[in-house]
Amino acid sequence: MKLRRKRHLRDVPLDQSTEAEEPSLRHDVADQSPNPEELYAQQERQWILFAAMHGLTPGIRKAIELRELGERSTEETAEIMGISASAVKARVFQGRRKLRAKLKNYVGSALTCERETSQMTGNTRNSSAHQVACDARG
Repeated sequence: MKLRRKRHLRDVPLDQSTEAEEPSLRHDVADQSPNPEELYAQQERQWILFAAMHGLTPGIRKAIELRELGERSTEETAEIMGISASAVKARVFQGRRKLRAKLKNYVGSALTCERETSQMTGNTRNSSAHQVACDARG
């Protein structure tokens, strides 16, 4: 049985074709790595979050880092910080609210432009000009 299975499997190198293989049967493997634009956007988002996090008070920042970014439970976070679980919940709530307000400037303008662009129909020249204006704002 093992020999029968092996008979159907054969190794085919991806970079060179065998003489019997037709050129149309070559295997194309798509590049799964992010392109430079995606990498830059990801780094920019990380920088924006980092800057927003450092605008928080140390107690709230520590609670957010442990609870949300560290994916710890409320009880674990309370034990590490030496405070009650209800204090952790309050700090995380306040931290989320403050982060939402700080990040609203970045996300809000992008969402507004997306909505405005999707509402525009018909004239594609004005739509693309509007998108450029949105990109310049954001």
